[in-house]
Amino acid sequence: MALLLLAAIFAVPAVAEKPETIRVVAHIDVGHFKADAVNGIGGKIVYEFKLIDAVVIDIPANAVGKLINLDGVTKVEYDHMAQVYRGGPPWLISQPTQPAQTVPWGIERVQAPTVWSITDGSSNGVIEVAVLDTGADWDHPDIAANIVWGISTSGGVVSTDPADWYDGNGHGTHVIGTIAALNNDIGVVGVAPNVEIYAIKVLDDRGSGTYTDIAIGIEQAVLGPDGVLDADGDGIVVGDPDDDAAEVISMSLGGPSDDQYLHDMIIQAYNYGVVIVAASGNEAADQPSYPAIYPEVIAVGATDSTDAIAYFSNLQPEVSAPGVDILSTYPDDTYESLSGTSMATPHVSGVVALIQAAYYNKYGKVLPVGTFDDMSTSTVRGILHSTADDLGEAGWDIYYGYGIVRADLAVQAAIG
Repeated sequence: MALLLLAAIFAVPAVAEKPETIRVVAHIDVGHFKADAVNGIGGKIVYEFKLIDAVVIDIPANAVGKLINLDGVTKVEYDHMAQVYRGGPPWLISQPTQPAQTVPWGIERVQAPTVWSITDGSSNGVIEVAVLDTGADWDHPDIAANIVWGISTSGGVVSTDPADWYDGNGHGTHVIGTIAALNNDIGVVGVAPNVEIYAIKVLDDRGSGTYTDIAIGIEQAVLGPDGVLDADGDGIVVGDPDDDAAEVISMSLGGPSDDQYLHDMIIQAYNYGVVIVAASGNEAADQPSYPAIYPEVIAVGATDSTDAIAYFSNLQPEVSAPGVDILSTYPDDTYESLSGTSMATPHVSGVVALIQAAYYNKYGKVLPVGTFDDMSTSTVRGILHSTADDLGEAGWDIYYGYGIVRADLAVQAAIG
């Protein structure tokens, strides 16, 4: 009897395991791709890009081969992980009583205060910096007034609900403070204390996210709050008072993978005139991580208060900026010192905002982006290169790039 019972137990059919669902990006031929076909193989379209011919799809792992063979699908890429670039231990400095304002050493080092009589980043609502990060503490008294729009793309879900783009990590709030903390006699002050900020949450509260979340975030930064590209149809997207695309995208994040769809989106933003700035990475590697390594992106290395390159900073940046023991805003009305190429990046983004604001206020337009080897004073990158403090070998070198950025010289070069 016992043997019969045992045999019966082992005769029960095993329950089939549900296939793992993964996220992929399908590059498509728009004229031939049929969305219903994705549903037919068990997939679900999560997001349809507007600026590139691609869609984000959740699909059973065992159905990817079927997806590749669908009519109109030209290529399929797997999603990859990205993270914030915060290095070294944090030192939390809680300031619940709102002390008198401190000018962080990095703001002084890039000479930002010396140009505030010319420009503090204000431009009658034209120049906006999109910070793609962990969101923002939108109620922090030192940055709230400069945050004009927020959105979350974390997890592939696009939402403007403030609860969804709130910063439960702290990294994004810190980055925003370095760019745009108010000159208001409390806490700290940013490089461009009157520039408008788009807080775009592409990373979760652990500081992690995916390349698809970032690509969607870049697209949202270019489309702006109204979600329309070139709303007035004049062919001008960046620097147009009738459009609300971000003029600067700041990304203190990265990862090890080279994905075509992310690069395609960056190329689109660059071609529209957006200046894209990204952290080079904290692995002490011999080159920047992605997306900083792309030629359309300004890769930023980190320096300390003695102008030495930070031990963690990846080599071959385009420019460098302060990134060690940087005091800035933090959730719950506090302030924290952090280190990383994440902290260096917003110094450069803030300087770019000052350049574009000063130029726009004088000439009614913005400067073109420029290229990696540009040394002219007629593009943003050329100005950054030619006015940086060249601390390594003459010209570009693998440690400092072109050098530590200088807001004062850059703004002077921009407006003549």
